[in-house]
Parts: sequence; C-alpha cells; structure tokens
Amino acid sequence: MNTKDGLKQLMREFSLNPDSDQGLKLQIYLSLLEKWNYRVNLTANISWKSLEPLFREGIWAAMKYPASCHTHLDIGSGAGFPALILRVFNSNMQLELVESRGKKCAFLETAAWEMGLAGTIVYMKRLEDLLIKNEIIAKTWDCVSWKAIRLAGRDILRLREHTKDRAQFWMFHGKEAAVDEAAILNKEFILLDKQPVPGQRESFLSIYTPLTSVASS
Repeated sequence: MNTKDGLKQLMREFSLNPDSDQGLKLQIYLSLLEKWNYRVNLTANISWKSLEPLFREGIWAAMKYPASCHTHLDIGSGAGFPALILRVFNSNMQLELVESRGKKCAFLETAAWEMGLAGTIVYMKRLEDLLIKNEIIAKTWDCVSWKAIRLAGRDILRLREHTKDRAQFWMFHGKEAAVDEAAILNKEFILLDKQPVPGQRESFLSIYTPLTSVASS
C-alpha cells in the first residue's frame, strides 16, 4: 500500500474524514516527510509500514489530549512525532518544540508553516540550555512531552518549575521509563495513566502530574 492510501485508510479507522481540515493537514505532513527525508534523516525510511505506527500513535494520543492543556512543550522533537499531530487536533494549543539539530529544526519550522499550525515555536537548543535562557525563565506550560529520548532527573525537576498547576508530563517510552533517575518520578510525581500504544510492541504512554499539583487540588 502506498503512503497516501495508507494514511487515508488509517484516518477512516479513527472516523476521520481525509478531506477535513485535520485530514488535509496530516496529508501535507506526510508529503513533507517524504520530500525532506531524501535530504534530512527524519525517519529510518518512509515506507507506509514504517510511518503507519507513528501516525497511528499520534492520532490515538491526540484523541486523549485534555482540553484543559493549552501550552505544550515537546522535547527532542525530531521529525515532529507525535507533537505536530497533537497540535493538528488541538487548535487552541500553543506548541513549542525543542530540537538541537539544525536541519530537523528547519523541517519542523517548514512543516508547522505549511500545515498552518499557528503559534508553533521551534527552539534550536538542548533542553538544559533552553531552561537557563532569560526569555524562558518566566514561561510555564500545561503539558510537557518527550519521545525516543531519556531526560536527566535534574531536567525533570527544572521542567516541573516551569509547569502550571495540574500540569501533565507525557512520556512516550519502551519497557523502561525514559528518565535517567526513574526514582524521581515515583518520589516527585503521581502516575495518572499508563496505556500501551496501539500497533507497537512494548511501547507505552505514561502520563504524570507533579505531587504539588495533587496537593493543591
């Protein structure tokens, strides 16, 4: 199956009209991935067999996204999965992407522009560098996400200082938690939900909230 037909079939599985605004944005995203992957190593390959689990995960996660979250920070954004798809289905989201590699930042900026994802900002920085910048010090987010990377425990604690009350931390991970000092999650956070990602083996979405959010509710 070619990628375009595969994406349309996947959208129909989720009762999404391929000609809807969201459907058209996803098709633009797919076209950009195919175009850019010849110059920038965005994904291992661009066959539908490889891309289908990534699109499925993104759409599935977008359906779970809380309406109360409006400001979102995604770390190590790479090719934009699943953050750009979360943004497609949540028009009120202000999305900020952190990616240290320049070529991938250029792709993310192009994708956000051509998909019409207003309010999307891309930072070409490492997370630890971003968090000490003056323009970030006063910022807070409703939701923080990361996938395919491991965060240091100190960065998790710094991020907690930049989140709003009842904020959510979305960790996409394999068998093990994607945090170097996993004990910090158990000590400083409450696990709200953990679910297997459909269509992927040993892949999970775990959603945490800081203990301070629970205490103040």
